[in-house]
Amino acid sequence: MKRKAFLLGFYSIGGQVLLLRELVSSLNGDELFIGTALFGWLVSVAAGAYLGGTTRLGVRSTALFIAGVFVLPIVIVVARLSPLTVSNVVGEIIPFSTAALISIVMMLPPGIVSGWLFASITREGRAPAASIVQVYLFEGIGAFVGGVLITILAGGIVSTLEMAVLLGAVVIVGILPAYRKRKALLTLFAAISILAFSLVAQRTVSRFDCYIDGVKYESYRVEKSFDTHYAHQAVLWRDGSLILLTDNTVEAAYPDLLTAENLLIPPLLYKPDARKILFIGRAEFGIMQLADHLPGLSITALDPRRALSSKIDDVILTSNGVERIDNDPMAFFTRRQATDKYDIIIMNTGGLDSYKNSRLLTKRFLTMIKSSLTPGGLVYLPTRYDTDRYITAEQRALLSIIYNVLRESFNHVALWPGSMTLLFASDAPVLDIPYDSIINRLTNLEYAPQFISENYLYDRLDEFRMERLREAVSYSDQVNSLDRPLIPYYQVIYRAKTTTFDRHVVSFILSRPAWTVGIPLLIFLFFVLAGVGKQKKKRYGLFLYLTAGLVSLALELISFYVYQSSAGSLYAEMAALIGAFMLGLAFGTYYSVRVGRGRLEYPALLMLLAATVLFLATYDHINPQVLLFYHVCFLFVVAAATGSLFVAATNRYYPTGSETNRGAGYACELIGSSFGALFSTTILLPVIGLWWLLVALAALIVLAFVGSFLTARGA
Repeated sequence: MKRKAFLLGFYSIGGQVLLLRELVSSLNGDELFIGTALFGWLVSVAAGAYLGGTTRLGVRSTALFIAGVFVLPIVIVVARLSPLTVSNVVGEIIPFSTAALISIVMMLPPGIVSGWLFASITREGRAPAASIVQVYLFEGIGAFVGGVLITILAGGIVSTLEMAVLLGAVVIVGILPAYRKRKALLTLFAAISILAFSLVAQRTVSRFDCYIDGVKYESYRVEKSFDTHYAHQAVLWRDGSLILLTDNTVEAAYPDLLTAENLLIPPLLYKPDARKILFIGRAEFGIMQLADHLPGLSITALDPRRALSSKIDDVILTSNGVERIDNDPMAFFTRRQATDKYDIIIMNTGGLDSYKNSRLLTKRFLTMIKSSLTPGGLVYLPTRYDTDRYITAEQRALLSIIYNVLRESFNHVALWPGSMTLLFASDAPVLDIPYDSIINRLTNLEYAPQFISENYLYDRLDEFRMERLREAVSYSDQVNSLDRPLIPYYQVIYRAKTTTFDRHVVSFILSRPAWTVGIPLLIFLFFVLAGVGKQKKKRYGLFLYLTAGLVSLALELISFYVYQSSAGSLYAEMAALIGAFMLGLAFGTYYSVRVGRGRLEYPALLMLLAATVLFLATYDHINPQVLLFYHVCFLFVVAAATGSLFVAATNRYYPTGSETNRGAGYACELIGSSFGALFSTTILLPVIGLWWLLVALAALIVLAFVGSFLTARGA
């Protein structure tokens, strides 16, 4: 039973992490779908656990493991091809409601298998409480090992699909019967088999990765298809043009002189004496080539995807005149690795649907990069919002938030309308120059632009267009911040206009958040129902299960969000964060089992409350050098308290007898986790802010503590 529980944890964390990676990359890199996908995963695991505990089919765990091994890679392939259900246009944005539905549905098959496995394995023990806790303990250990292994390998060494096949090989070998006399020989054989299979599978599945992208982008030739720690990348070729796809979104194209000139020429018109430029983004798609025509200009490109650099060099002739730094922008500035000063910093952030990109548009980050500007230096932000002829209400909301963030950090901000709306910011009055001076500087450039010409600027900087844009950015006084990340939130509303359903339903849900009051009311109703009646002591165990799942999952996602926003390189350190949580879960469970059947819920809830309050008071004041250690410790403590609370809930709900549904408690915990996944960072974070979200979680813990005391004397 212990070995199977370990393999269950290994398989579950693998299915969860790998599918999350694949879904986010297939759904245009939008991290909001992590919440909806986790919701689908947890609901399906809960359903599987409940069905496995009530059904009389008697499906053996070995058969379920084998089914899961085949289901996972198949679902990953289907997830990658899922955008074809909407459109076969390369880089087409998938409507929010459709993408959310895809993220939930894709999680159902492996989730049901995982939940059913939990109930099936617990049936192999006699006493319900003891077997459930033991499976929960070793599942946590397996998840710890699997989480660390998968996070290290997936993206950096093997692709998501290759990792799924390798994971299946480990599970198949693990469920083979181990005979005592031949245990050492079987272990050696298993290790050799896994190594041989992984080497063969890596080469075969790698070709299959390219084949899948070939089916997905059938009108293009796939030059490269691979995963990094940050995204899924594809380089496509057609009719003499290269297209770089990042998470199924067009990031850049080559040749594209119009975009290249828009990215580099405008800031030089405000800072003609600029010599050193920092370009945040990929510079190989036009910027490098354009810089060769501007002698005396030194450009440094900053981007974390080291593996992408070598792949691009195979298909594009790059310039030695541009220095490339493989580092995350937030980590680069937070850890004070930016020792040089720059005349211009160009923030080519790309789409702002994700927290990964929008975190750069906060006062925290802009204040950091100001210290890397020379006196009179400027920050340049080209955006993808088209304000040439008409500005929608959604564009006004987004542009006003971006403008307010820049105004918060710099004394002067200038705007250019057009197919790409451009923003400039500086503390010096270098932006306050008349139109004639801009034209004069354009004619004095050593490079004669083909698109940004005098006639082009005369039309683009027309006073009517400029005044309309200035009026648009006064739409609201809201700002994007770590506490309340509004840009991805409004970006969802902006994207929601693509379909009739999204326009009427999703926009209502996201722009009128009063309905979220129903969430605490539902929780309180469950609290009341669980805490009354003759069997309130036993039944209240279900509320403790719910609390453990909801609070722990919400705090885990909050920690991920804060760490990424503060340090930048979340995916590179994900192994340590997931590992700490899983190890803490196993430790808390093991320690509580050793302690016995005391009032475990009291210290567990107090420990969870203390961790939440301490995080609330300190998360924004941590030295960047110890950020990883801080979040590792926080997640370990939260998980240890959750493991202990799970044991306490189990002792309450399963006092005696083996006839009780052994999947019910686990299912209830997962329902709580699904609520935490769906509502915490996906909806409530931008609506009420991080501070109030943590206060609400602390209030729930206090409510659970009071209820534990009131129901302690029940039957």
